[in-house]
Amino acid sequence: MKIRMTKSYTTYEVYDTIEINKEDYPELEGMTDQEALEYLNENMHEMEMVGGYESCLSDEFEFGKEVIKEKTSEEEYELMLVEE
Repeated sequence: MKIRMTKSYTTYEVYDTIEINKEDYPELEGMTDQEALEYLNENMHEMEMVGGYESCLSDEFEFGKEVIKEKTSEEEYELMLVEE
């Protein structure tokens, strides 16, 4: 009998701050901060940062900022049969 183990978990990370000047982004023109935040949440994987080093906003956080808080939870382990 051959078995394998899988592990799944949830990781919560908080990244350091990025300051955005809404005037640098025509798509944010006339929006309140809350409206701009909603737009950024919907478009973070496509939106390029003015003066940024990465290809999009989400990458600016993930690769350009430090994680200031991290928590792992809901760890689950499971064994399964390997059938040949």
